[in-house]
Parts: sequence; C-alpha cells; structure tokens
Amino acid sequence: MATHSKPSERTPSVVIETLGAKTSETKDGLRKINNYLLKKEIGHGAFGTVHLGVNTLTNEEYAIKEFSKSRLRRKEQMAMMRRGRGRGRGGIAAANRDHGLSNSPLDLVRSEVAILKKLNHRNVIKLYEVLDDPDGDSLYMVLEMAHKGVIMQIDLHQVATPYTESTSRYHFRQIILGIEYLHCNDIVHRDIKPDNLLLSDNSILKIVDFGVSEMFVKGDDALKSTAGSPAFMPPELCTAERGGPVSGKAADIWSMGVTLYCLVHGRVPFSNESLLGLHEMILNDPIQYSKNLSKDLVDLLQKLMEKDPSKRILMQDIRNHAWVTNNGQEPMVSEEDNCHSILSEITEEDIRGAITSVRHIFTVMQAVAKFKRHSRSLSANSVGSMMNSDVQKPPTKTQKIDNLLSIPNDQHTQVINVVPSDTSVHQIHPVVVERRCSRSESPPAGMSSTISSTFSSHSSVHTPY
Repeated sequence: MATHSKPSERTPSVVIETLGAKTSETKDGLRKINNYLLKKEIGHGAFGTVHLGVNTLTNEEYAIKEFSKSRLRRKEQMAMMRRGRGRGRGGIAAANRDHGLSNSPLDLVRSEVAILKKLNHRNVIKLYEVLDDPDGDSLYMVLEMAHKGVIMQIDLHQVATPYTESTSRYHFRQIILGIEYLHCNDIVHRDIKPDNLLLSDNSILKIVDFGVSEMFVKGDDALKSTAGSPAFMPPELCTAERGGPVSGKAADIWSMGVTLYCLVHGRVPFSNESLLGLHEMILNDPIQYSKNLSKDLVDLLQKLMEKDPSKRILMQDIRNHAWVTNNGQEPMVSEEDNCHSILSEITEEDIRGAITSVRHIFTVMQAVAKFKRHSRSLSANSVGSMMNSDVQKPPTKTQKIDNLLSIPNDQHTQVINVVPSDTSVHQIHPVVVERRCSRSESPPAGMSSTISSTFSSHSSVHTPY
C-alpha cells in the first residue's frame, strides 16, 4: 500500500523577473545569461530551445527555456487576427492585450508566467526566474530541472516500450493529482501528453508546458479556442460543426486517457498522416486494446476515452476507480488535501504584474552574496533593513530532495522585486501568495530500472517545457 508522510511546511519559493539581462560567452564558447551558464541543448520546440543551465553562484542545475521573441510576436499577430471581435469571457484567454501589453517583450509570455507564479504543487513544474535579453532575440524562463526527461517518447512511426501496469498506475496517480489541482484552481491544461510529463531524479512526475493553458471563470470551463496536440484531442474538438461550448475539464480527461493508453501500449490509439483522417478516426473509430491489459484498466480507459463528453468519467470517479486504487489497496490522498488552497482567478492585473522591471542586473542570489561580502562593514540597522527575515536562499539539492519527500502543507511563494540604486541594493519587497502541494507517494519496487528516458537522449524532440 502506498504510504504518505505527514504534512510539513516548505520554505517559500522565489520567483524573479529580470528585464535587461546580460549575455556573454565563456572561453569554451558557452553562452551565459546573467549568472546562468547554458551547458547544452536538451530539447527544442516551435518557438525556442531548452538548455541545461547551471547557476554559477550555487552550482544548481536548471532547465532554461529560451523563447524567440520574433517568433512569439508572429504568433501573437496571428492570434490577434483570429480573435476577431470581442474578448470573450475573463481569464487567461481573454486577458486584454489591447492596452499596451505588447510593448514589453516579456508580455509575450505573461500568461504562462502568471499561471506558473500562482501554482505550487509537487506535480507541477516550478518556475524560478524570467529574464529578457534586450539586445538579442531571446527570452529565458528558468525552470525546475527534471533529469529523467519525458515520461515516454511517442513516435507515430515507432512503438515505444510500454510500462507495466504497476508503473503506469504510479505515474497516472500523479497525473490525477496534478491535473485535479489545476482543475480545482479553474485551470485547464489543454495539451496533456507524454511529451509534457517529465520525471525528476526520484521519479516525481512534473506537468509542464502551460503555453496553451487556459484559466476559466469559476463554474464555467468552456474552452474558447482549439489548441493542443491532434492525436490527443477529444472528439468534441475534432468536428468543424461544433457550435456550443466545449468543457475544458472533460477535454483534459480525454487527453489523460490517451496518455494512459500510451503508457501501457507505447503508442497513441489513433494514428493517421492526414489531420482530417486523424479527426475522422477519433470521431468514429472504436479503440483497440491489448489483450494483456487487466479488465479494470480497460474499463478505466473506456471511461476516460468516452466519445460523448457528457458521459465521460469525472475526476472524482477517476481517483476512486478500482484500477487507480489497486482495488482499494492504495487509496488516493483526499481531494481536500490535494486542493486545500484554492487560488483566485488570474486577472488582467495579475498578468500585468507578472513581469517586474529591474533597472540593473541583479538577482536575489547576487544581492545576498553582496550583503554577505560587506556585512562586516554594515551597521546592524542596515543589515536588518536589507536582509528581511522572510527572504530565504534557494534550497540546496539536499533540501529540494527533502522537500520532495515531504508533504507540503500551507505553502507561500515570495515574489521578490529587487530595486537596486546606482551603488547598492536598497529594498527587497516580498509578496506572499498562498500555495498548496499534494502528498508524496513512493514509486513501485524496481521502478528505477524501468525508466530510461533522459534529456540527453532526446535532444531533438519537441521541448517538454
């Protein structure tokens, strides 16, 4: 039976936004953005690249997501043409970009930043810092590193090695907790697939890529546009004749079903070179299941991939399904514990405030290092004013592992605005946002030997961040 550790406090996470970052090159030809050394490429996507980065001040490793500003601007221009009249409902999709929000390059990723800053869950990737290179074409997001990479590399022309039902259950339970947390906070992911599910060193699943996420008005989860990967798209989004609203939660649940299908089969349920042909298959063709699957697993997959969204299984029924709980031997952590802290809707003000300008090139770690170097020459009052007791250094690797093995209780995230003068840093203003994480689970025995995906072996795949 899965065991859960007791709730415990976790140190606040720090999110920094730097406008005006400095880029340089080392003697070895490696790029450096502020204090982050970009060591190698570990993935790429339509709008940029993901690098393995090292903070030269702490030697901690991060995933550095690099965006192309010119490509993002072209995407924004196309989106504005498609939007047409009106803004629709509130939330991320309807965030008003007609009030000068596109003046700053960081506005191009404000939605993703606003979402990630508000979320703190062990199964959702953590954002640490956002930087802009004013002299180049790049934006950078510094994210938590998940060294084992994507949970499974899906190739339409090749079958991957499927996981056992036990290992698939372990991963899928974490998907449930992460997506349930998003849904509890009125956020639909809209692009759930193995490429967007990463594994940390200790096999903690991390949900990534919020580029097409959408936050909806409480009680109304209607999707306002079509997004996501075609092979994981639900039938209700595959028909050109659909006229009414589409439930974002139900669409996510279908994608969860396709993802679980991939884990146990090593392939997607429907594959076609033609997008129109793929849509026709999703709409009309029955799903074929391996004869080796248990009856409970087939039952769950059929309910997850019910073509009629009104009949599709709900999240509360997924978490209580016989296959998920191993016939009651492994009960899930309660929804109340998983979604204890409900966030407010991400507003236009939140998106506007997602990026804070910093006049000079300082990070919190650099500021702290400076304080330490000059602490002997500073008066006690000066030290007290600069080193607010709420400001904490980023956790060490040991602390991160300890945190991942504990159950976070009521969490807080500090968003620190660093406002330096010409000679020294004056103020550090912490802004506290309440967060909540789910309980941890132990991986099934021997699972570490079944996981072979790494970033280095998939450097050419679509970036999962």
